[in-house]
Formats: sequence, C-alpha cells, structure tokens
Amino acid sequence: MSNPSTNHTWGVGRSVVLPASLLFGAMFNLTLVVAGLKEFMIEDLGGTIADATLFFSVETLAYILFAPIWGLLSDRFGVRKPLVVIGFAGSALIYLIYGRLHSIPLLLAFRFVQGAFSVLGWSTVMAMMLDHPVYGRKGRFMGLMGASLIFGVAIGAPMGGYLTRWFGSRAPLLAAAISFALLAVLSLLLRESPTLTRQRRVREILAALRARPQVALPFSFHFVDRLAVGLFVVVFPLYVDSLGATDPALRGRYLALFLLPFAFLQYFSGRLAERFGAGGPLVVGSLLYGLALCGLGFSDLSTLQGMMVALGVFAAVMFPPAILLVSQWSDPNTRASAMGGFNLAGSMGFALGPIMGGWAYTTRGFAFAFVLCGVLEIVLAIVGALLLMRWGRWGSKRSTS
Repeated sequence: MSNPSTNHTWGVGRSVVLPASLLFGAMFNLTLVVAGLKEFMIEDLGGTIADATLFFSVETLAYILFAPIWGLLSDRFGVRKPLVVIGFAGSALIYLIYGRLHSIPLLLAFRFVQGAFSVLGWSTVMAMMLDHPVYGRKGRFMGLMGASLIFGVAIGAPMGGYLTRWFGSRAPLLAAAISFALLAVLSLLLRESPTLTRQRRVREILAALRARPQVALPFSFHFVDRLAVGLFVVVFPLYVDSLGATDPALRGRYLALFLLPFAFLQYFSGRLAERFGAGGPLVVGSLLYGLALCGLGFSDLSTLQGMMVALGVFAAVMFPPAILLVSQWSDPNTRASAMGGFNLAGSMGFALGPIMGGWAYTTRGFAFAFVLCGVLEIVLAIVGALLLMRWGRWGSKRSTS
C-alpha cells in the first residue's frame, strides 16, 4: 500500500516545487547571456549597442504578443503540460541555432521566435501553479513562485559572465540550450490539474474573462511594478554613477541590497497574504514602495544603502498578493488566459519603463524620474484601496482555490 503522506509530498513536489524549479531555470536562461552580450553581439558579430539592445527588446515584444495567445489556446484545449514541453524544447533548439548564426538580422528574427517559445513555457508553468489546489497554502506558494523568478534572474547574469570569460562569447548560448533541453525533460514530470476542463470554446473563455473584470486590478499593479523595474534598469546605474560610485562592482553591491530582500522575503509575503488577505499587503506594499521610490532620487551614497534595502522589502510584499488575487478572482478554467494577461501587463510595463525613464531623466533629471514612477505607485495604491473597499473583496484568507 502507498503511504498517503508520501503521496501528498510527491504531489506537492510535482505541482509546486517542480514548477517553481522550472521557472527558476527559465529566468536563469533569460539573463545568462546578459554579461557576454557585448562580446557576442558587438565583438563577434560586429553589431552595435543598438543591436545588443534589440536582442532583448525583440524577445519582450514576443512576450507581449504571444502571452495572451498561448494562454487562450491552453484554456481552449484544456492542456498545460504539452505546451510547457514544446515551449522549452523549442527554446533549446533555437539557442543551439544561435551559436551557428553570423547575421544579426537573422539572429533577431530567431530571437523573436525564441521569445514566443520561451513565454509559452514559463507563462504556462505559472498557470499550472495557479491550477492546483494547495489547501491553505496558496499564498506561500505564490511567494515561492516569485522567489524562483527573482533568484533565476539574479544568478543567471553572473554565471553567464564567468562562462564568457572561460569559454568564449557563445558559451552562454550553448549552456542555455542545454538548460532549456533539461527543463523540457523535467516538464514531462509535471502533473495536470484534475479539475482542468477540456475543449472549451474560445467564446466561452472570453465570456468567462469578461465576467470577472476585477482581475484587471492585479494586472494594473503588475504593469506599474514592472514599469518601475524597466525605469530602474535605465536610470539607476546612471544615478549611482553620478553620486560617485564609478566602480561597476560597487554598483552591483547596491543592486544586491535590493535583490536579496526582494527574493528572500517573497515566501513570507505570501504567508502574510494567506493570513490577512491579499488586498491589504498589495496596497500597503505598493504605497510604501512608491514613497521609497520618491525618496530615492534625493539620496546620497550614505543613505542609498538603507533606501535600497527598503525598496527590496517593499517590492517583496507586492508580487505574491498580486498573483494570489489573479488565482482567486479568475475562473478556474481560464487561468492560463488570466496568466497570459498578467504577463502581458508585466511585459508591457517592462518595455515602456526604459522609455519613460529615459524621457524623465533627460527632461528634469534623476529625482523627477524616480518621483514620477513613485507617484504612479502611490496613485495606484490609493485607487486600488478604494476599489477593494467598494467591492468588499480584499482577497480571501486561506484560499484553497
């Protein structure tokens, strides 16, 4: 006879731990090529800085276009696992092709296709984590999801730098191909939710989405949060350099002060949402994050360390409650579409953030750029609080759905 405790542990592993590991791997591969991009795109292929920037912009464009499409198809046919396998396997194949290309236009064309495959894999994995009923623990598992994403992003870049130093500019591409292939194999162990309805019509899915317009609220929070990240990528390195931190290693340490609490506190933020409901932590976290962003532009090197830690703590409070609200408020049979919309909002925010950051910086300087983004966070927190009070829906405690 099988041991129920062992079966439960294996079930949680396949429905929570394994998907979180896959998300870590996907984000690890995303930033694995960052540190060696100059050597690959500029020195090896003879491209420009603009070409190197396009290498990421093209992938983000694919996320924006395909995240909702893949989510709709997943809900339409009532399957998740095959799409994850296809997404990761397709990415592995294209990363192998990258290493044999010597034309930048062709490389960028393949990058767009690879972005479509990649978002098919990781966005569907996120939907699978929302599918499974993890009784009384969904908040902390949403925190685990957030931590996996952030740790993957944080670890991939330095690893890619070492691979480039030791083995050359195309080594990270081969490493990403092998990693994606491994993710595809591991995806075969994923478990579909037994409650997932098969073969729903597209008009039924769209009707179910229209019937739950409140999910637009966590979408909006995710859009503004990712907008802040995109702005931060452009403005913060320039700002720290203007304060006298000309050493890249020092700038990296300041970023670590933000990333470490941001990653480590995700799980505890999810537990907080379980205990008090998701709406409160989301609103309070966004409000405090916005205030901290406003203060960031007026900091000097002596106060910047504390500001970065505070930003990391407040940012950690936001993601698990937002994704938990998507899980609670979306139809159980349209969660892939809801997840596609959530990732669409995030990708659009990340794409627009650098544009807004560059404009704000050139218009009125660093302080204006951070204050502008901080005010957006504060306004959204206030609007979100008013809507949640009006709806009387702060997010149920101990959600099981």
